[in-house]
Amino acid sequence: MWAILIGLVPALCWGILPIWIRKVAGGSFRQQMIGTTIGITLVAAILTWLLHLTVTWQAGLIFFGSGFCWSFGQSGQYNGYEKLGVSTTMPLSTALQIIGNSIIGGLLFHEWHGARDILLSFVMLVVILLGVYLTNGKLKVTAGQSKEYLILIFTTIGYWGYSALPHYAQVSSNLNGFLPQALGMLTAALVIGMTKPHEAWQPATLKNISSGIIFSAAAATYLVSLSLNGMVNAFILSQLNVIVSTLIGGLVLHELVRGQVKKTVLGLIILLVGATGLVML
Repeated sequence: MWAILIGLVPALCWGILPIWIRKVAGGSFRQQMIGTTIGITLVAAILTWLLHLTVTWQAGLIFFGSGFCWSFGQSGQYNGYEKLGVSTTMPLSTALQIIGNSIIGGLLFHEWHGARDILLSFVMLVVILLGVYLTNGKLKVTAGQSKEYLILIFTTIGYWGYSALPHYAQVSSNLNGFLPQALGMLTAALVIGMTKPHEAWQPATLKNISSGIIFSAAAATYLVSLSLNGMVNAFILSQLNVIVSTLIGGLVLHELVRGQVKKTVLGLIILLVGATGLVML
């Protein structure tokens, strides 16, 4: 039970994060990335000092790579918040992450045992995708938006690396790798930010340090959840953030049109059923 509860903390924090960024912190996705990763690195450094966390250089490099991958995934998502809206970006991003991470964890890392588990898991994935489709409402892609969808789809690969790479680090707890992972995030964010240097260092960048603190609560507990629940279960639990972000984004940011709320709620319920089914296998 405690393992499941810990696994739900990232869902809550990551669900709140998009709304915080859009309503409070603001800024461009480059400013959001740099500010967020500065906040994450500060929290990771403090936790490493307080808890005396240590990691070998080999494991540190793996976690650094994991964080580097994350920044590319997150930059696509941040860009989606701005160009497509939270309520559109989150369900689609969730679907893409569930497909990739579940297959990697289940087949490559053998977290699915036998033909029965594989079959039932794919059935649950279909249920989840159905829920995401309904949650996303009536998807209309304009010519101007097609580029943003392609960016979101391509950068999702970064999230797969973020979740998969820590599996190769031989550590007692993945939390030990939080600081090198944060440094990987910061390094990649600076690389992305330097594509437009004049935009990178603005007041909004500093405001987004608060976004990094919120993210850190999710990232730290997600690393613990990976150790307690395994890659597939930890990931699926964390992706329930789509329920929080979609509903709050739709209501607070007024992204859900009239008549869409019922369909969205139905989609979220179906998504929750599918995610629960995967966790219970």
